[in-house]
Amino acid sequence: MQQLPSNLHKKLSAAITAYDKSEAESIAYILMEHFWNLTKTDVLLNQWTTEVNEEQLTSLINRVNTAEPVQYITGGTWFYDRKFKVNKNVLIPRFETEELVHLIINEHKKEQDLRLLDACTGSGCIAISLSAELNTAQTFAVDISTEALKTAKANADLNKTPINFIQDNLLSPDLEKLPESLDVLVSNPPYVKESEKSLMHSNVLDYEPHLALFVEDDNPLIFYKALAGLGKKLLKPGGKIYFEINEQLGKETADVLRSFDFQNIRIIKDLNGKDRIVAGEKNN
Repeated sequence: MQQLPSNLHKKLSAAITAYDKSEAESIAYILMEHFWNLTKTDVLLNQWTTEVNEEQLTSLINRVNTAEPVQYITGGTWFYDRKFKVNKNVLIPRFETEELVHLIINEHKKEQDLRLLDACTGSGCIAISLSAELNTAQTFAVDISTEALKTAKANADLNKTPINFIQDNLLSPDLEKLPESLDVLVSNPPYVKESEKSLMHSNVLDYEPHLALFVEDDNPLIFYKALAGLGKKLLKPGGKIYFEINEQLGKETADVLRSFDFQNIRIIKDLNGKDRIVAGEKNN
């Protein structure tokens, strides 16, 4: 053990070569805060007495430089102003998903006793955020993965938010497990086509769970078809359905909802101008 050098942030940033300078500096701050409890202010003012284990420091640098996401290294991330645990069993929440959550909150914030279901919940970030922000009577979250549900349950406990978790395969669902008379069904299901793997960065492709990411090229809308069918059964008349989508398949995803007789169907762009959300309403 030795005392942290005064130029640790500079040393750590320079050693992170898998990212550009700006990202490396940001990652260095995240690591210093998580592993040594040093804020950015502490670093800038050179105010600390913490000691560093050189082996730990080398290990962290190596992990970052193999493109392991810093969120997995620290075991957590922020989503909609809340802290969430993440690991190799769940996707790291994205800004685009925050936009989905924000839309639903804005459209339902005046309603009372909402019944919500988050399909393919992963870390639970959607279900937990909506349950915390809206006037919910019950919130349900479904996933096929046992390990993902363990993480989601831990996040519900961390954020002190009651969620009803259900393990089920939504491509062949057990309807007896699933709630009816829902006001909202939301999902960020797997939607990246296998052929798009070559376009993805190694920090996603090599570390995040493929079960939650990819679909076959010959049936890229498989989850949306299944979920639209479920929506027809589980939503009350006038209930809303919301999907995060593949930016290349906005029209096609909207057509899926049309084929199940949903109405008031919208394709909504994200902040980058890409088709990112499809929403609809169950016909009365």
